[in-house]
Amino acid sequence: MNGKQVYIVHGYMASVKDHWFDWLKAELETAGVPVHILAMPDSSKPQREAWISHLKENVKITAQTYFVGHSLGCISLLLYLNRYQLKATGMILVSGFLEPLKDIPELDGFLEEQISIESLIQNVPERLVIASIDDSIVPFELTKKQAWALDAPLIEVANGGHFLGREGFREFPLLLKELKTMLS
Repeated sequence: MNGKQVYIVHGYMASVKDHWFDWLKAELETAGVPVHILAMPDSSKPQREAWISHLKENVKITAQTYFVGHSLGCISLLLYLNRYQLKATGMILVSGFLEPLKDIPELDGFLEEQISIESLIQNVPERLVIASIDDSIVPFELTKKQAWALDAPLIEVANGGHFLGREGFREFPLLLKELKTMLS
């Protein structure tokens, strides 16, 4: 698809083989889009600096770079793009958050660094957020607030949970459809 590429950034307690990541990669690569699923370091005990450094070392931004973040991968992606003032063509954030999760305080360190939302909006012109109303890990309201802060359209899913494989999300047709629209 003409120099376009996609990076997938997984979340807390996940790996590159979890959920819908491999499926999305296969679907996009069939359409001619190279996809990189980043194996974020020590996902069971994630550290903000290690994750941002991993992104810096493994992402090669081109004129047509798109991102998909899931959960903790969303805030990590935002921190990375913001810290280095990087431009990307687009991003889709799934079950993201910008505020502490009361049930997972070990992730609070990812929220200590100030993010310039205005810069992110300027540097990533195409933005979309997907949230599930019944997400038991990242409350829907927090993902909704993230969409509002980023001036991004929000797609609400009634019964998506946290979009995990164990919740039936081995495939994610809605995300594929939205990403293909963004890529076209």
